[in-house]
Parts: sequence; structure tokens; C-alpha cells
Amino acid sequence: MYRLIFTDRALKGLKSIPKRDAEKIIAQLQELAEHPQFKSNVKCLENHQRAVFRLKVGNYRVLFNKYNEFEVLEIIDVGHRKEIY
Repeated sequence: MYRLIFTDRALKGLKSIPKRDAEKIIAQLQELAEHPQFKSNVKCLENHQRAVFRLKVGNYRVLFNKYNEFEVLEIIDVGHRKEIY
């Protein structure tokens, strides 16, 4: 199981969205931490400065990095799909 590490920016993003959506995002992240094989809602980003991957949860996106050697998922940012990139 991978550990989830949230940046301050990601925590701020989670707090700014509706509680129901934040709970869905947390559930998806916990599932990803338990089963780190990527699913259809995870995509590798090209030419993004801060993150390597994105997780799609409804209208929200989670930008993150995956460190296999440390078994860590670093959550970089969380936000609405129109504002995240």
C-alpha cells in the first residue's frame, strides 16, 4: 500500500470544494493507494511542470506524482477541471 502525502496547495484545494466531492476524491485516492495500478481515470501528463499524473473524479482533477521506490503518492493539487491546469 502506498502512502498519501498532500502538499499545502492540495489540502487548500480539497477544503475549497464541496464536502461531498472532497469525500469522493479522498475515496478514489485511498483506492489508488491500495491498488496503485493505474485505471482509466488516471492519465500521464505531458509537459506539466508540477505533476506527472492526473486522477479524474467527476468535474475535479487531482494532480500527483508517484514514487515507486518509496511507495508514495504525492498529491500536488486538487481543483475543478477548468481551473486546475
